[in-house]
Amino acid sequence: MGFHVTPLRSGSSGNLTLVEHAGTVLLVDAGLPSQRGLVAALGEADRAWDDVDALLVSHLHGDHVNGSAVACCARFEIPIHLHRKNLDGFSKKVLSRSPDSCPVRPFADGETFSIGAIGVEPFRVPHDARGVTCGFSLTSASRDVRVSIATDLGQNENGLFERFLDSDLILIEANYDEEMLNRSPRHDRGRVGSNVGHFSNAQAGKFLVRVLQESRKRPRAIVLCHLSGDHNTPELARATVREILAAHRFDGIPVHAARRDAPLRKFSV
Repeated sequence: MGFHVTPLRSGSSGNLTLVEHAGTVLLVDAGLPSQRGLVAALGEADRAWDDVDALLVSHLHGDHVNGSAVACCARFEIPIHLHRKNLDGFSKKVLSRSPDSCPVRPFADGETFSIGAIGVEPFRVPHDARGVTCGFSLTSASRDVRVSIATDLGQNENGLFERFLDSDLILIEANYDEEMLNRSPRHDRGRVGSNVGHFSNAQAGKFLVRVLQESRKRPRAIVLCHLSGDHNTPELARATVREILAAHRFDGIPVHAARRDAPLRKFSV
C-alpha cells in the first residue's frame, strides 16, 4: 500500500500537509491561524481531526504550529511530535498561551521512529527559527516508498541533498524569485535571502538537480512549497525549476506548486 500526500495549505499564512499510509493519518505541521480553518482545511480532504493519529512539527514558527493546532490535538488526544530541543520553546511560546494540553513526544537528532505504519527520519535544516528546524523522510515499513519534505531552509548545506535521494515524492521549498525579492520594498528581504532564511526558486532547482544526479530512481512528482505571496508566483516557480531540470536532462518529471489558500491535489506514490 502506497502513500497519499495532500498539501492542504503552504505559505507564510499557514502550513498543513496530510499524509496517509496503510491506515495511518499523519499531519506535517498545522499552522493555520484558527481552529475553524484547520477543521475546514482537513474537511476539504474528506478528513476530520478524529481521524488523525499524530502531528509532526518541523519547527516553532507560528505558521507551522500554534495554539489552534494544540487545541485541535487536545480535543482528540492527538500526540505532537517535535525535536527535543524545541520542547522549551514550545512550552513557553505555544503551550503557555493555550488553555489546552495534549501529549508531546520529543525526538532527538539521528533518531528514527514510527507513527503507526509510517517510518519517520527527521533531519536538521538551516533556518532561523528558535531551537531546531527539521525536514522529514517518511517511509513505508519495507522502505520501498520514500516521501521527503523540507519546507523552510536557508541553504543547501553539504550532505542535505542525501536526505532526498531515491525519493518517490519530494516536497521542497521554493519561496522566492530572486529578481522579485531584490525589487521588494519589504524590510526583511535580507533575512529571506540569507543562509538561514528561505530557498529561492533557482536554489530549489539546483538542489533538485543534484538530488536527481545521485538518485537511482526519479520521483513521481516534485511539489514546490512555501511560495511567498510577495516575491513569487506559482507560474514563475514552476517555470524556473522546470527550466533548470530540463537543462540537465531531467525534464518530464511533473513539477507542481502548493497553494496558500486551498489544497493542491492528492499525490499517490
